[in-house]
Amino acid sequence: MQQRTSTITIDRMARAAQRGMTLTELMIVTVIIGVLGALGFAGYSAYLRRSRAQEARTMLATIGAREDAYRAEFAQYCAAGRTAGSPPTSLGVANAWPATAPGPTTADFFASMPVEWTQLGFRPTGPVRYRYVVLTGAPTSAPPGESGFSGSPNQDLWYIAEAYGDLDGDGVLSTFRLFSGNGNTMTITNEVE
Repeated sequence: MQQRTSTITIDRMARAAQRGMTLTELMIVTVIIGVLGALGFAGYSAYLRRSRAQEARTMLATIGAREDAYRAEFAQYCAAGRTAGSPPTSLGVANAWPATAPGPTTADFFASMPVEWTQLGFRPTGPVRYRYVVLTGAPTSAPPGESGFSGSPNQDLWYIAEAYGDLDGDGVLSTFRLFSGNGNTMTITNEVE
């Protein structure tokens, strides 16, 4: 009798294996696929924001190079922002160009572009996701937000270029800052928010 019991058990297991997956097994597989999909999507979204944040770095490096060339030719830096013919007197999104906040979508940099950007020779290759502003100053003025630099006459001409973006549209801005007085080192706040 012992032998007959084991044969029945093996036969049942063989029939169960032929039927396929149970509902519980199917639900477990579905949950695992869902978790993996969510992790993949989150990683892909973060990758997209990091790659799109590269725009700000590239554009500020270009602005820095254009500012150096402008100074070599005209013995001063070129301030550029939102309003044509009136250089910005402070940094911030309200003074940055393009006038509309790009956010998660792109904005046209060239539509009604202020003349100072043309004077600087700054021309992005296409639509942008960030807003840009350049503030300049004389040796007698202190650059805003830069410790170690005063308004004493022994300082040099300076510029600060900033880029502001909100890549995920949550209202939190990422800020990229390039300051000529510290060897064009870039400072980044909330890079990918």
